Amino acid sequence: MIWKEATETRVAVLFRLTAFAILAQIALGGLLTFDFINPLPHIAAGVVVFGLSIVTAFVALRSKPDKQLKQVSVTLIVALVVQITLGFMTLAIGSHVVAWIHLVLGVLIYAMALSGMSFASRQEFMSNGRLTTNPHSSSIRAMKY
Repeated sequence: MIWKEATETRVAVLFRLTAFAILAQIALGGLLTFDFINPLPHIAAGVVVFGLSIVTAFVALRSKPDKQLKQVSVTLIVALVVQITLGFMTLAIGSHVVAWIHLVLGVLIYAMALSGMSFASRQEFMSNGRLTTNPHSSSIRAMKY
């Protein structure tokens, strides 16, 4: 029971870290778009985001997640693989259309990380007994008496 609670806490924390790293990555992408930085910091941060996302998905999938958390974890990795491909395509061919798709997908990836954070936090909250889905459960009745 303690291992399960610790794992669920880790999943929630990892999704928070992943969301923060993705937000920083989007900011670096903006700096790159307006030529304030060269591509190297954006690429390096992308490696960090991808690695952190893999660790997050691995821990989330090992924690016996609900269906939504499992879907977000897998979709996040798939979207990041597409995102990395689009990023290198943008650098190679310089297409504004590919760059725009890269930007939009980055924002969607950030939304996935926020969703994963929400699902993981909800799962952690419910597993710790702080929330019951049945208003007539024994814990609620015990508090009334």
